[in-house]
Amino acid sequence: MTKEEFENFLEQKARPEKAKPIDWESQKGEWLQNLRSFYSTIDGYLAPYRESGKLKVESSSVRLTEEHIGTYEAECRTVLVGSDKVTLVPVGTLLIGARGRVDMNGPLGTVKFIFTGKNSNGISISWKIQGEEKQPARKEPVTKEAVPEEFVWKIATPPPKVRFIELTPETFFSALTDVVNG
Repeated sequence: MTKEEFENFLEQKARPEKAKPIDWESQKGEWLQNLRSFYSTIDGYLAPYRESGKLKVESSSVRLTEEHIGTYEAECRTVLVGSDKVTLVPVGTLLIGARGRVDMNGPLGTVKFIFTGKNSNGISISWKIQGEEKQPARKEPVTKEAVPEEFVWKIATPPPKVRFIELTPETFFSALTDVVNG
């Protein structure tokens, strides 16, 4: 490293980076909007069966507490299928790998719905081993244009090999019958 490159390095380190503060209230608002969108989708799937009296859907609220966001009320749903009760309960938005999660709890299990990247197929873990390799010094900083990723609701399969399945009427009904019938 030349003396000039080292001086540039020191100048960059001397300038404190100004981190953009996170607007937690806005993040909570987005989460609650995404949650309403999820319930709207589910209500659409269930509407014909609700209208025919084959099942009932009730709305209520639950109190959630998340770090930085605080305590707030969020909507939840109860689906009554015969004598069985299935609840759709939001877990929160401050999660690793997702921007939100709702658990569907029935007498025979739980199915997790997550709000994640449209192209995401599952959880992936990667690591890098630091060693003796030397990377060539970059002359110019690498910049990556921010392209907003589209997020959608998906079903997360159980561990150990978690996969994300597209949320469709068919996958939702399959999940619903799984938590009722096993």
